[in-house]
Amino acid sequence: MIDLKNKVHDIAVDFHDISYYGTRDTPCIRGIKPKNGTSWGYSFCTLDIIGNSKLTLDVIDINGLSKDYSTLMESLFERIEKMGVKVGTLYMDKEFFNRKVISKIDEHKLEFVIAAKSNKKIKAILEKHRKEKGDTSTVFEYKFQEGGPTFNIVAMWDQKKGYILFATNKKMGLIDTFVKQIPEEYRKRWNIETGYRVKNDFKIRTCSKSPVARTLFFVIQCIMYNILNVLKSVLEITAYQMKSVINQDIIKAVTDGIESLCNIPVKLFWDCLMEFNRGRNRALRTRLRNI
Repeated sequence: MIDLKNKVHDIAVDFHDISYYGTRDTPCIRGIKPKNGTSWGYSFCTLDIIGNSKLTLDVIDINGLSKDYSTLMESLFERIEKMGVKVGTLYMDKEFFNRKVISKIDEHKLEFVIAAKSNKKIKAILEKHRKEKGDTSTVFEYKFQEGGPTFNIVAMWDQKKGYILFATNKKMGLIDTFVKQIPEEYRKRWNIETGYRVKNDFKIRTCSKSPVARTLFFVIQCIMYNILNVLKSVLEITAYQMKSVINQDIIKAVTDGIESLCNIPVKLFWDCLMEFNRGRNRALRTRLRNI
């Protein structure tokens, strides 16, 4: 409906953890980053389009699996290729800064910007740079000790935090420009964090221990998030308003039967909204010309 195929989109891949407060031996519960008093929960790997279009295109439940980064990346890339979506730049956080992920990205010839973690090798390179040129930003080539492709580390100096690191295989021009460009581009990834907050507005609260139910509920959250973003391209609507309308329709369907709802196909509804929007734009342009 929003014509994603054969167009280039920047994407972000991330792990989304949902805290769990029951017993640790519950099926598919795994260790997660400590949050809100627990370090156990359900974990999902998501792939989102970021930028003008904000949509979750893929969800992989990893609760019963180990985090095999190579398998996860291969699965995500295969599935997005089948959707016909072309990837511009891939954005990821520090958890994805490892040889398996970057090697798999290199196999698929994709550009990436990943928040990097420091280690002994990187610390030694930066310490040498500081002795020679002081507390300044820099860019240097890097390769994991275990092997894999060569890429650049962008080390941006911050007076309060020290060096902030990014890994990228983007072509570098002038160092001063590149050091500013990469951190600014990485800001796009924060769209996925905002997306999680919106998805939580659609959270289905349950005491169920069924991993199938838990996964289904998270997928529904993502679907509602997608529907909201599609609607927002032609309507002014919030998650709360959308939930209220859905709730009213559920009550109406239960009390009066499903036939009581106006069964308009989604595509027809979308076409009507788009036509209304086009008409509104034409009217506004006409008014502007007459001013």
